[in-house]
Amino acid sequence: MNRVQWINTVGFFALAALTAAPGGATEAQKPLTHHIFANSVPDIDTMLARPYDSDVPFGSSGDRVWATSPQGWAFPDNVHLLYITNLKAFDLIVTAGGLNYGVTSAKYMPSHVHMIGAPQENISATASFTYTTDNTANPLSKPFKPEKRWTSWSSGNREDIYTVDFAKRRTLTGVDLYFYSDFEQGGGCAPPSSSDFEIYRDGAWERIPGQSDPQQNVQGKAANMAVQLGPERDEQRFTFPIPVRCEQLRVKFHHRGANLYTGLYGFDPHYAPRDVSSLKRDAKSAGLLVEGDKWITDNDVLVSRIKVTNPTNAILPFAIRMDSDLSGTQHGFADERSVQGFPLYLAASGTDGTMTGSGFVTDIAPQRSVIFTFACAVAGSKAEADSHLKSALSTADPLKQQLSAYQNWFDTNTASFACSDPLTTKMYAHRWYNVKKNSMNPHLGKMQHRAFAEGRWTADWYANVISYGAGHQITESRWLRDPSYTWGGVQTWTDNPRPDGVFPSHITPQGQQGGQYTDWIASTAWDAYLVHPDRKILASLADTLARNAEGWRKVYGEFGGRDSPLLAVDSHWWTGMEWQPSFFSFADYQTGGQDGTDRKYMTPLRRVDLSAYNYANATTAARVYREIGRVDDAARLQQLADDTRDALISQMWDADAHWFLSLRASDGVPAPAKEIIGLYPFTFDMPPQSKGYETAWNAALDPKLFWTTYPLASTAKDCPAFAQNGWPVGSFGGSACMWNGPSWPHANSLVLTAMANTLRHYAACALTREKLFELFDSFTKVQYRQGDSRYPWTGEYYNGDTGAWKTAQRDYNHSTWIDPLIRHLLGLVPRADNILEIDPLLPKGTWSYYLLDGQAYRGHDVTLAYDAKGSHIEKGFKGYGIYVDGKEVFHADRPTHIRYDMIAKRLLN
Repeated sequence: MNRVQWINTVGFFALAALTAAPGGATEAQKPLTHHIFANSVPDIDTMLARPYDSDVPFGSSGDRVWATSPQGWAFPDNVHLLYITNLKAFDLIVTAGGLNYGVTSAKYMPSHVHMIGAPQENISATASFTYTTDNTANPLSKPFKPEKRWTSWSSGNREDIYTVDFAKRRTLTGVDLYFYSDFEQGGGCAPPSSSDFEIYRDGAWERIPGQSDPQQNVQGKAANMAVQLGPERDEQRFTFPIPVRCEQLRVKFHHRGANLYTGLYGFDPHYAPRDVSSLKRDAKSAGLLVEGDKWITDNDVLVSRIKVTNPTNAILPFAIRMDSDLSGTQHGFADERSVQGFPLYLAASGTDGTMTGSGFVTDIAPQRSVIFTFACAVAGSKAEADSHLKSALSTADPLKQQLSAYQNWFDTNTASFACSDPLTTKMYAHRWYNVKKNSMNPHLGKMQHRAFAEGRWTADWYANVISYGAGHQITESRWLRDPSYTWGGVQTWTDNPRPDGVFPSHITPQGQQGGQYTDWIASTAWDAYLVHPDRKILASLADTLARNAEGWRKVYGEFGGRDSPLLAVDSHWWTGMEWQPSFFSFADYQTGGQDGTDRKYMTPLRRVDLSAYNYANATTAARVYREIGRVDDAARLQQLADDTRDALISQMWDADAHWFLSLRASDGVPAPAKEIIGLYPFTFDMPPQSKGYETAWNAALDPKLFWTTYPLASTAKDCPAFAQNGWPVGSFGGSACMWNGPSWPHANSLVLTAMANTLRHYAACALTREKLFELFDSFTKVQYRQGDSRYPWTGEYYNGDTGAWKTAQRDYNHSTWIDPLIRHLLGLVPRADNILEIDPLLPKGTWSYYLLDGQAYRGHDVTLAYDAKGSHIEKGFKGYGIYVDGKEVFHADRPTHIRYDMIAKRLLN
């Protein structure tokens, strides 16, 4: 076969996206050693590039350090060190000719952000109090977004002040303020009851001239705004009685209600015409061109590299300096931070290529450019931080090094994938980017292996290592070539069980933190083993995996004097799926309001999902014991699994509803609400085959029940509590996480596997390959913000009617997408032997071509290629080919089910 350049004709990214070498140069390439086809790996930066603003997450991250979406030239905020949030690492103050240069536009790429600058109005803000995860500068930059705000939440004051400094005297005619409000959803912010304005000039504060009553100091809707503010009314316009000239303006907010505080997410001053003209003249008079790049390296160095060009024929002065809250040194900054008692050391400085320091003042010669590099290194020792900083500052071209290192992670760790659907092709790159970004390798305390955050967007709870999403993370990451990701994900949990053997709700460097979520983590050790077999690791985990399954049974099997392998949950909160109707179904779906924990309304249940999870945990423990030759232990765990399965079949199956229902824990009465978890037994092959349980798919696929426009609904539509927004029954009940109707990536991931298992292992029923793909395709499309192919956007949950995401979370690491693509649609079925089984479930005619090139599997490299018409994958290639370790082992006209012995090197069918 002639290996020629692979040409992808996908619509919205061109050949350059596939052939561009890291750094932007386009050149012919040879296949990677584990690939069959040349240039089958796209340039990740090119494919995922987009405009950068405060809505776009920062892509590059290290083992311990990551960032949310820092704006400006460097990292003035939104930097996080594991459990330290919103560190101000360093900013850069860039000035020339008396003008401050700011970033006017930026382009995001996963490896770095490229910035273009120009002279800007020098405006800054301070406040009497700022909530810990907010920043006073947030409301000053457009676009104004509620999640990018300053709040005085928890200040304890009934009045707080927000002050804006214009750096020079300006004439103002008014200001627009954008108020954040979440009190209707149980939050603590509401628009203020009133607002007072003062101006600063000639060294003193004074009221705006012409004011008589502080409560009536502006015109418009200011003094007593209505409490009920919809999203379109967040903007409040304040017009001053007469134009005022001042250096600073401060607003005193009188907070509404005893426990409500003010949140401000937009501050837009109105300048007099002459000041507007002055700002435009300043920008036009700029002589220097300033651009830059910033990124975070894999070894936790934050870098900002600024290039200054003088296009004129005159010498122009220039100054740049670091601004940081870190401790100052003679040539830079240093600090030490404690992460739960474990020290991290920071070292920061800059260079102009000839010397180091925290700032530089120089003259830029005509027609010349000067490059400045600034960096802040984070490490486990001072010597290591100093060493990493020195390396970053002494590298001739650190950006080229970063581009190469970032692309290399994808080249060496992931199989390349492309197909005739551009959204699916791009989503594959995005989902691996999401895995990389959310991975960590802390090497602190009880966290000595690779682990995964649930989401690196907001900097609080989601950035934790959390048990509820861990099953997804381990299963997804097993398809990486480096096994330390998936095995590290397992070992982080097996190193940190609770004393009763159950895995905790979350883990920090201090170890397990108690609590629990429903999870199937123990079962994923077998998932990891099937792709990356390591008997030594597996044997070391066997007893811990067994203790986990037995711990769940022992602790949560007994409730109210009744013992059962069907496990009891007494609160919807610790399921990880809040506001499930079944918990309130015995109270006519009344919730009691507030947080839904009133025992008069919330009923403890024996749960379908937790029971199915622990069946999988026990089954895996039995398999592991059998694999390492401990037959008696295997029998003990298999009995636990069998008891769980038998109880679920005999007690939880409702033959009339054709659904698995949770039970009231006290007496075993079924809860009437049909919830998405009723399909989870199929995820783990629990129900007996051909016994009628397949009829559950009639309900699952029914548009009047679960199959919404963007399926699947988390609760059936015939439930009185069903809604896409809020809780429709009785007094208010709900939170940011609702499982009474909206669609969840977490659930859809499990349902995709349930579908595949049913298609492969069960009797024919209403479920078809077309419905499997319909769910996968819907899930793919919804992961683009508002349908915009430039913005892959994996969030927390979404409206099943519109596909709109319902929280601000993005880059959320709580689902699988790559695993169902590889395992189910393309059909690489993991096995515990050396038989390569390919059983594709992609419906005929769905994609005209696809290529999975260089998938690591049990020490081998597997490539699957299909091209119905030819010309897309390789010149002369047409049909369906399977390759193992560089050699074609099967070829046919179309994808089909085959088995191939990778040791004997022969087809078995």
